[in-house]
Amino acid sequence: MWVDAAYDDLRRAGPDRAEQIRRILDSYVIPWFSPQTSTVGDISYFMVHEWLLNLVGRGEGMSDDSRWALAVYGRSRTGGELSLREVAAMGEVSLATARRRWRDGELTGAYRDAHGHVRVPESAAAVLRKAKPNRPVGLAQSVVVDALWVLRRVLAFSRANGLVPPGFDPTEGLVAPAPDPAVARARRPTSQPRLLNFGECARIAAHLHPVHQLVLWLQRVMGLRISEAFGVLVDDVVDLGDSGLLLVRGQGGRDFRVRDDDGSIVVVQHKERTKTEAGLRVLVLPSSMLELLRVAIEAFHTDPETDEIDETSRLVPGLQTADQSGQLSFREAFETAATAEGLGSDDLGFRVSPHLLRKSIATDIAWESGIENEVRRRFMGHRAADDVFGRVYTLDHPELTPLAEVARVLDELIRGSIGSLLVPTTRHIHWGHSHRNFHRAAHAEATLLAAGWWTDPDRSEDPLCDAQRVSSELQIAETTARRWMRDGILRCVIVQEKGGVRRRWARLSEVWSLRDRLADRILLPDLAEELGVRYHDLYRLSRLLGLELEQHPTSRQFEVSSEAAGCLRAEHARVRGLHERSMKLAAAARQLNLAVSTVGLMVKRGELDIDPETDSSKARFITRASVEKCRVARGANSPRGRLEQATVPLADVIRFTGRSRVELLDLVRAGVLQEVPGRGTCQLAALSLRAWMKVSA
Repeated sequence: MWVDAAYDDLRRAGPDRAEQIRRILDSYVIPWFSPQTSTVGDISYFMVHEWLLNLVGRGEGMSDDSRWALAVYGRSRTGGELSLREVAAMGEVSLATARRRWRDGELTGAYRDAHGHVRVPESAAAVLRKAKPNRPVGLAQSVVVDALWVLRRVLAFSRANGLVPPGFDPTEGLVAPAPDPAVARARRPTSQPRLLNFGECARIAAHLHPVHQLVLWLQRVMGLRISEAFGVLVDDVVDLGDSGLLLVRGQGGRDFRVRDDDGSIVVVQHKERTKTEAGLRVLVLPSSMLELLRVAIEAFHTDPETDEIDETSRLVPGLQTADQSGQLSFREAFETAATAEGLGSDDLGFRVSPHLLRKSIATDIAWESGIENEVRRRFMGHRAADDVFGRVYTLDHPELTPLAEVARVLDELIRGSIGSLLVPTTRHIHWGHSHRNFHRAAHAEATLLAAGWWTDPDRSEDPLCDAQRVSSELQIAETTARRWMRDGILRCVIVQEKGGVRRRWARLSEVWSLRDRLADRILLPDLAEELGVRYHDLYRLSRLLGLELEQHPTSRQFEVSSEAAGCLRAEHARVRGLHERSMKLAAAARQLNLAVSTVGLMVKRGELDIDPETDSSKARFITRASVEKCRVARGANSPRGRLEQATVPLADVIRFTGRSRVELLDLVRAGVLQEVPGRGTCQLAALSLRAWMKVSA
């Protein structure tokens, strides 16, 4: 009653959502509560509590379902008939499996009784007793959340129609539990999820033919959902010459249940609306993505005889039929390619699916400075904000200027990592015999070959090179050549050899092109060794100078242009000259044996000269000439300078001359003898003592 009223009469959501709700009711809600209750009002808190535990595989008595079912239901097997739950318990399979076997017609004689319950003859239940490998039974927490939500909507509908007393809610205080890892159907991630960078996506793309590559880049670069990628029409690509726009306004790639103009439910291959209203958007195409789409339209949607473009066809063509299906084959090809590159779910420890491509581009623009949050949300097909101003009143920018900035950022990321989205591949596209491209496959292959998107491994004018020849041509180690070919530093194609073994090969022209680039490039570690400085000091200097250094995403090597290298050399020479003629204020204080604050005061009084230049530390520099001049001037009058002359203690003079202490001090006051201060005992200068003794003699 609730589903009919909400989803059929009021059309709360589309037919696909209504079908999903009915599956939840038929698979999880009705099979559990219907045998135990006569009305909705008979549902108790403990029934719901036990139901939730059963969904996640933690129900009591799970190892002995047959006796547990009889105890709960309290009914006998009269007439040799069983319910689906009892059949599942006897066969030690899940209830969903028993229901699927019934729908497939394997339970001979099964029928629905007057109450809508499925009854199965006991003789027919023997087909389920064939043991099958036990599989995890615990549903994911998200599935349990949906099931609990459906039950609460049913209870609310019952309260609204007076079927149960007001306030009746046996689900109050209950939340959807999570299954234990031992019984969970979905495996728990063993590592933190992360994005797939452009280099890794290019490695995956090398295993895919151009049609599947087109879907991959629509998701990874433009952030489209997989249904949105298959829903783009040729007419949705607006080529403005130096720029382009992409209209996202439909879905495709699978069967969609929609309502026609009369309200009837029909099945279509293209849905003229996005998942949400916010998904309807216009995106600015990066130049690399526009180049890819131009080649795809020329190869797949242009008539070679008339040069006419079929603008009504789907941009991503179907393989068997022009504008039908495609999602399933792409998902399988993507997962196979990711596993071949060591980027599968088992390799990375978390779920790797096409949806991760959309998450990856969202992560790229989320951590990119200079892009406003509203722009990020609109690019990904979400509302500008969650308040009424963002949901209702905020429209897209009329000139799409903010999205043009996103396209510029994406172009920089692509150029700095893989250079181009046209990843060469040797995979052929196998069109269906009824497909319109089947008879013009030669035109498609010629177009893809000219663009460098598809390559023929048998071409003799530009042969393929293995890792051994690449290492010989580039004068590098063979292991380095394999790593460069794997990481995308050297553009490669993957060729399937005899026996099904896939190996990477590089065109000789690509090898020579890389050799020419290597001959002219300057690596930051090499420049640091040339200048005799540490690598990190030179890198910090380049950041302070605002120099843009290109870095490969996998090798992490910084390449310095000739202009940037000239700036770094000039700055290094300037700083070296600065340290030769000047020293920092703290070093001057140590040189003069004074406090730093005292030296600062001397600078203010003009006793020391400040150098107008500084280095990356931004510290004040004092000329070495002024420091030396000050040191010499202070050395003549300093106590340390006077102590360097010879002295004789007063006690020794008294002992050797026989004069009293009072007489000697009188001579000091008269200026005949000179006292040297700075010691604990009285010291007389040896020169003045010799002169006095010579006169007195």
